[in-house]
Amino acid sequence: MSTLMKTMLGAIALTYCVSAHAQPFTNEDAIAEAKSYKFVLGYHKKSEFEKDQKMFIKEYQNAYAGDFTAQRNVATFIWKYHDPRNTVSQIEACAWQSLVLQIKSIYKNIFDDNEYGKMCEYFSPSEDAAQVYASKPVIKKRIAELKNIINAHTVHLVDVEELDFDAKRDHDELHAGLGWDYKY
Repeated sequence: MSTLMKTMLGAIALTYCVSAHAQPFTNEDAIAEAKSYKFVLGYHKKSEFEKDQKMFIKEYQNAYAGDFTAQRNVATFIWKYHDPRNTVSQIEACAWQSLVLQIKSIYKNIFDDNEYGKMCEYFSPSEDAAQVYASKPVIKKRIAELKNIINAHTVHLVDVEELDFDAKRDHDELHAGLGWDYKY
């Protein structure tokens, strides 16, 4: 067997072994990532802030599980509680909202475009942050990462009591409390 053929077969075997042992992104990973956000209370009520933080962790998992409404809610939560000086949070909100616009869903509405404008077209007060935030490749890369995790189907829906969403009963978060048999 030629050296080239051995090298190619070795690379294929190595790729298979690495991908077979690669750790999938799980609900626990989504929880850890959600908890890593540095939200600020700002002018919001503390009780609302604490409730939203708990709900955000559940919504973050459901967003990675592919629920359109949860993805929209994640973008909104990040934007609502982000520190304006934190460029990473702005990029995250923009990436999630961009994903909402890219997905084909019957649940889209004109407010999604408005939210995109608010999250992705206006820059933070810091000129340096604006340059990083405006960097399209950074946002495109994050959107690709989000899509890869969602398409892997390794994160599963969780119940969101605050929305009366039961992952086994309901089709998606928009039909929370209605169940799979609901006819619209």
